[in-house]
Formats: sequence, C-alpha cells, structure tokens
Amino acid sequence: MKILVVTQYFWPEEFRINDICEGLIEKGHEVEVLTGIPNYPYGKFYDGYSFLKKGKREYKGIKIKRVPIIPRGKDGFIKLALNYMSYTVSASIATARLLFNRYDRVFVFQLSPITLAIPGIIISKIKKIPSTIYIQDLWPESLYCIKEVSSEKVKSILDRLCMKIYNSFDNVLITSNGFKEKLIDRGMEKEKITYLPQWAEEFYRKENEYYNMELESEVLTVTFAGNIGKAQSVSTIIEAAKLAKNNKKIKWQIIGDGSEFENIKDLVKKYSLEETVYILGRKPAKDMPMYFSKANGLIVTLANEDILKATLPAKVQSYMASGKPIIAAISGEGNDVIKESCCGLVGEAEDYRKLYENVIELYNMNLDQRKKLGDNGKKFFEENFTREILLNKLNEIINI
Repeated sequence: MKILVVTQYFWPEEFRINDICEGLIEKGHEVEVLTGIPNYPYGKFYDGYSFLKKGKREYKGIKIKRVPIIPRGKDGFIKLALNYMSYTVSASIATARLLFNRYDRVFVFQLSPITLAIPGIIISKIKKIPSTIYIQDLWPESLYCIKEVSSEKVKSILDRLCMKIYNSFDNVLITSNGFKEKLIDRGMEKEKITYLPQWAEEFYRKENEYYNMELESEVLTVTFAGNIGKAQSVSTIIEAAKLAKNNKKIKWQIIGDGSEFENIKDLVKKYSLEETVYILGRKPAKDMPMYFSKANGLIVTLANEDILKATLPAKVQSYMASGKPIIAAISGEGNDVIKESCCGLVGEAEDYRKLYENVIELYNMNLDQRKKLGDNGKKFFEENFTREILLNKLNEIINI
C-alpha cells in the first residue's frame, strides 16, 4: 500500500513522525512524505537547505517531497504565523502535482496548527482515498493555551472550522483518551475515534549500561527534558527548587529549549539557584537516554489548563521506558496514568510545593524503593506503550 504522509515537520527535525514512517515501511508499505524545509527549533533553515536546496529526497526508504516555507524565527508571533501559513499554502499548491501519483491512503500527523491538515484533505477528497489524522495537539483548545481569545464569535468560528477539518477524515486517532469526550461533545461520531498513545523512540527503549546502575546515594539528581514553553510550566520546577535551595545535595537539571527558555534562566538567576539548578539547553534526542540514566528521577510538568488535563504528555512514555521514577506536577490523564502504573510521585498542575515535597520524598527513599518505582513504569510501558503493540494497531487502522 502506498501512503502519503502529510506533516510540516520531518527528518532531520526530531519528531515522532520519523519513527512512525519507519514503522510503516517495516510493515511493507511504501511511504512518501509531504513536508517543509527543516527549520525547527532553530528558527532558520538547516545547513544544506534553502528555498532552492531541498536536501535528500529519501530517508531510510521514505521518499521526501519538500515545499518552500518561511522559517519560523526564534521570537515573535507574526514570523511563526507566517511559517505555519506558508506550509499550508505551499503544500496545498503542491497537491496539484501529487494528483498524478498513485496513493492508497493519506495520513496526517497533526501538530499545531490544525491548518497543516488541509493538504491531506485536498488529496484524499479529490482522489477519493481513505484518510487518517493523528491528533497530537487538539484544536482550537491548544491555541487557547498560548493565546488568549476573548471574542465568543471568534471562538465559535474556530470551533466550527476545526471540527469541519476533523470530520473530513475517515479515521481520527488521538494520543489521549481525554480528547475523545471533547470531540464527541462537539459532534464527532465516536466510531471514527481511536485511542493510539505515542510510543517511545528506539533509543529510549534499548537497555543500556546505566539501567541498573546504583547512582551516588548522597546526591539526588532530578531531570526535566523537553520543550520549555508556557504549556510545560517549567517555572513550577524552579519554584520547587527555590524551596530546596539550601539542600545542596539535590540537583535539578533542565534540558530543552523553547519560548520560555530565557525567562527560566532569568528566574534561576533571580533566586540565586545556580548551585543547584542547571540549565543545559537543547540536546540531541539520541542523547536523552544518557541523561535519563544519570538521573534519580524524571520530572514532567504542565500548566493548569483544561486541554492539558486531557493530555498525556509523550515524555511520560519515554520516562517510563527509561525505568526511572517520575515526579509529576500535572492534572488529569497524565496524573491518572502515573498513579495507575505506580511509577512515581504525583501532584496537581502548578503545585510547586507538592512537587518540592515529592522530590524530598524521593531523596529520602533508599535505592530499592526508587528502583521499584522505575521498574513499575518500565513494566507498564511494556504492557501498554511499546512500539510493536501500537504500530500493529496503527497498521490495522490504515488497512481498513
């Protein structure tokens, strides 16, 4: 079967769609990707790429068709909006050429914004082939998390537009069960919706020399890794670290980059936390297992927003796969999953005092107690979130 994958982001950018496409190839499908010129997260085109230089046309057997886009830049809503808009327009125009190609299925990997799904709809409707959308960011709720919209009329228009796009697909895959109720409440047929949580990439799943390593018991290292934006509420971690400021044996690591990166650095400086909080910046995804293995606990935080309560952050699966205890300040589904799996210590979103208390509790645990939490997470991951289980499920859906 030949599958056209529509995604604004693809290799060499580091997104889970890369592994999904590799998995579809493994299942015997032919995969072609309609994507943009790589520029995330740096805000400029990667070396070797430009409007005229589209780079390699194949990656691990996956054919790549790149369309020109405006780079997102590092700061500013206008540049980002132009980046989003340019992909939708360029990819939609490119569908005119793709109509002459044979495709059996269309698969859209939907991050923000939802409009990136439009080229997939064009192809599927004109060629009359089944289509699937995999929702990573539920819209318009995800938009409301980062930009305040006070006009009820505008909200009504956005609601109708987003549901029109979602209802244009034959199959709607969701990464969190919390999305299902919201879609049904807005008029979607429940038969269309399938829960397909994300799996951890290959480099998170491999056993490594550090997995059973007894880290120095006198020092506790807790690590956050991922995007540093408003939705992640990384300031909750800094506020918790402030409460633990006098305990020099607790080390806090922040790995990642994003719109709030400079604000977080400023907050560390403001509270004089340089001795205990380390802002490491962005690191290659393939290096994350090394950082995870050298941590005693892994932190996940989200802001206290309704849509985020319905979200299961993808880092939870990666943390579980690493076999380390999870320390969480999140509400809703992510909170429930961590409790169900007994793999960590949990507080509500933005509750920095509870996060501090949980880190202290982890600090006071012995190695066997910490290992038990990590083992619980790894077991839950292997029973629910492995690549093999979820890839087989995805393959079944696409083949229907």
